[in-house]
Amino acid sequence: MPVVSTDRTIKLGQGSTPSPHPPRGNAAGASTVSSSGQAGRPVRVTSGRPEVRPDTTARLHGRDAVLTVVGSVLDSTTAGQGSAVVVRGGSGSGKSALLHRAAQTAAVAGWRVLRVQGDGKRETRPFAAIRSLVSLLDAPVGESPAVRDALVHTLSGRGRPADVMLVCSALRGVLVPAAQRRPVLLLADDCQWLDPASATVLTFLVNRLAGTRMAVVAAIDGEGLNPLTGYDVIELSLPALDRESAQRVLADHHPDLANTARSAVLDVAEGNPLALVDLPAALNSAQRKGRAAPPDLMVPGPMLYRTLGWRFRKLPPDTRALLTVLALADDATEPRDLARLAQSLGHGLEAFGPAEDAGLVTSDRVPRFTRRVLRCLAYFTAPVSVRLEAHAAWASIGLAGLGAGVPTDAVAPARSIRPGHLETLAQAALAAERWDLAIRTLRHAGDVDPTQAGRTRLYTTAALVAVRRGQPLLALALSRESARDATGTLRVVRASALFDTEFHADASGSALARVLAEAPAAAGDVQDWATFQLATLSSVTGLPEPAHTALLALRRRGTTNDPLRLAVIASLDAVGRAPEIRAGLAVAVGRLLKTPGSHPYELTWLADAAWRIDETAMASRLLAIALRGPDRGGGAHLPHCWVLRAAMLTAGGRWQELHEFVAARLPGLEAEGLHQQAMALKTQLLLVCAYQGRRERGAELLREVRQWAQDHGCAHYLRLAGYAAHLLAQDDGGPIAVGEDSWPTGDDRAASLVRHSHVDAVRTALARNDVAAARAHHESAVRDGLASFSAEMALLVHHGQALLSAHTDEPGTAGLFDAAQAAARASARPFDRARLALDHGAWLRRRRSFSAARTYLRRAHDDFTRLGALPWQSRARAELRAIGVSPRGKHAPRAAAGVSSLSAHEERIVRLAALGLSNREIGDRLVISPRTVASHLYKVFPRLGVSSRRELARALRDTVES
Repeated sequence: MPVVSTDRTIKLGQGSTPSPHPPRGNAAGASTVSSSGQAGRPVRVTSGRPEVRPDTTARLHGRDAVLTVVGSVLDSTTAGQGSAVVVRGGSGSGKSALLHRAAQTAAVAGWRVLRVQGDGKRETRPFAAIRSLVSLLDAPVGESPAVRDALVHTLSGRGRPADVMLVCSALRGVLVPAAQRRPVLLLADDCQWLDPASATVLTFLVNRLAGTRMAVVAAIDGEGLNPLTGYDVIELSLPALDRESAQRVLADHHPDLANTARSAVLDVAEGNPLALVDLPAALNSAQRKGRAAPPDLMVPGPMLYRTLGWRFRKLPPDTRALLTVLALADDATEPRDLARLAQSLGHGLEAFGPAEDAGLVTSDRVPRFTRRVLRCLAYFTAPVSVRLEAHAAWASIGLAGLGAGVPTDAVAPARSIRPGHLETLAQAALAAERWDLAIRTLRHAGDVDPTQAGRTRLYTTAALVAVRRGQPLLALALSRESARDATGTLRVVRASALFDTEFHADASGSALARVLAEAPAAAGDVQDWATFQLATLSSVTGLPEPAHTALLALRRRGTTNDPLRLAVIASLDAVGRAPEIRAGLAVAVGRLLKTPGSHPYELTWLADAAWRIDETAMASRLLAIALRGPDRGGGAHLPHCWVLRAAMLTAGGRWQELHEFVAARLPGLEAEGLHQQAMALKTQLLLVCAYQGRRERGAELLREVRQWAQDHGCAHYLRLAGYAAHLLAQDDGGPIAVGEDSWPTGDDRAASLVRHSHVDAVRTALARNDVAAARAHHESAVRDGLASFSAEMALLVHHGQALLSAHTDEPGTAGLFDAAQAAARASARPFDRARLALDHGAWLRRRRSFSAARTYLRRAHDDFTRLGALPWQSRARAELRAIGVSPRGKHAPRAAAGVSSLSAHEERIVRLAALGLSNREIGDRLVISPRTVASHLYKVFPRLGVSSRRELARALRDTVES
């Protein structure tokens, strides 16, 4: 069946629909496009068979759904049902690449491929766009020589406008018979620039394709008028590429880009294929390899200049001057500041009008560029003199806005202000703690400074601010712009940024220890944060040396920073020095909470120390204040805060919230190169998957965590992977014995994982009937004082002792379970409480105390159901059934309802999502918004017992089988 629609628009995103198979044929095709298809050579068309067979398997990243529609149109045309497709997209969106691919597919199948193109110079001669068609056709069939001569006469430019209908009928009379012998594909590019006569002819042909073996694929600019609207065509709208597809385009065309450059290009390109291909071409070697920072305003490449630059060059001079200033201003610029900028240049805001008419800016209260790449083009297409005046005006208004420059009621002319005021503006922004403005101004000042010493000084300051801001990739690139023999602050900045972006336990720890041991004269807060980074390395490696070194560095500096000292001590020995840490926390927290605007670094350090000694409520409160507090310290603390937040969500049983939290934070961390923090989030997700019995997702995360830990020397993550493997190895029948080599518990009771997996260590030893090993684990915990360390540890120690006593059938087992239950009432970990209730109830059932057992088993079943811990829920259900109780009503497992619990509308959404469609694609099919789709999926995931789209197909299959 032909794929046709009467004037309908299909918005196709980056679906995973497979590319269509090209129609079969033994003819070769035209020249190939590039592997990503986003930019390539035009297809060479001849009247004979092409000589070279193209590579039609090369993919256009993110355009699979569009290619499917085009392929369907070609298939239906081969069967004698011709139709047309109009591809609409903005400049650089890949329209021409799609036309090239359609031409390749058709040429391979033996089609005749013809091409017409609108003229960007607005050629006004009639039939200018289609004039080339005559020379590509064989002698017409069914037309008299007089008609042939008239057609050639008219298309050559000598015909009169009255000959339009003659051309329409004669051209169709030539093409249709030719298509009977060999299908014809007519490609029409830049249709918005077709001359009226050519547009009329194309419209005539498109409206009469039914019953022919002719297809038309046309491309039109996203903002242009469609001359084919209102006829039997399919209109496809090309959105921007998603980030994954954009990364693939970059990998195809620029595989050597460093993370810094890749991230900058992705941000500026915003999914535009042409910008993705062209922007890296203007980067120098140092910027491409990450040894230098990409410029704040990226230089457009030649294709962007050619495709979009003319839009700026044709604007009036006053409009171009204002656009140059707008390119320098940030998104927080107020309307009054922009008005002063325009006034300082001698223009009014009405000069933005031509740019808005051209679609370059949009304005509600303040003009903004419609695309980020247009900001770069506005700046670099302006003359140098205009750029210098714009820098001076921007610096003047910035100083006035910060109260450090000219009065706000008097704006000096731009020509009277020296560009050196950029540095003054940067200092004022630093004083006002406007970090983003300070970084941008320092980079601008460094870019235009003519001396190496000046650039080094400015880039060093910008790198320092970037580290404080939580942008280590940018800080690292800026630091590499500076002198190689830099000392002091810059060395600490480099070591701290490398710790975050190029983490390896040994190398990163050595670098930090070296710069801290030399005690350089560095900015205090950056040096303090580097000390904290070194201390946290002890938790990652399981070795005390990094924290020892950090503590020695604090003593050498004579620091009086109690929050930092407490965090370092907690990293070194949380169990042995718990009383000292608790006393210090009581004093430091009381002082900080009474001080308005406390520094977020100090709040983060205290939250970390409180978390390590199981003061969960205090840690949660401090973390909340650090996350919502004033932006005094920039954002360097935020990744660590997110890691703490994820750990608290895991411990607190808020697992659905954890899934959403990790999904929201991971892309940003990975884009900034913070892979160690990203891995910390993934380990929490791995633990939850193990608790919930999500074997497929858990196995995937397990492989990733284990490989990363081995590559980066992280013993903690290896231990955690082993623990997760132990949990995943358990089936509904209970735990199975797992050797110590696959789950290295170790004897370091200061390690959080070793402490909190105490019950699992005892249970595993008892599962293999190794009572001596279980007793050794318990005695070690008692000897280390874990029973009095915290309520959480008291629960685990008493629980482990009760399991040991029950296994050996000692008389005091009931009292031990009661002691564990008393400790459980003060514990903030619901999964530990539920496991205790399950073991207690199972023991009571075996003792034939059915009434008491029922209470604990129902409590365990309800808690496991709420947590979504399906393996443990199954064990609780089996125990309840053993005493004649069947969980029903509110006690039934939420996932068991399956598809039957969904409405018809919810089921349609779930089945489309299981097929791999995005929220936008589902919304387009069901005529609802993507946000509504997301809301429905958020509600049904818990009812199906899944947490991600990839698990939907399995959930649907399991429901049918049950």
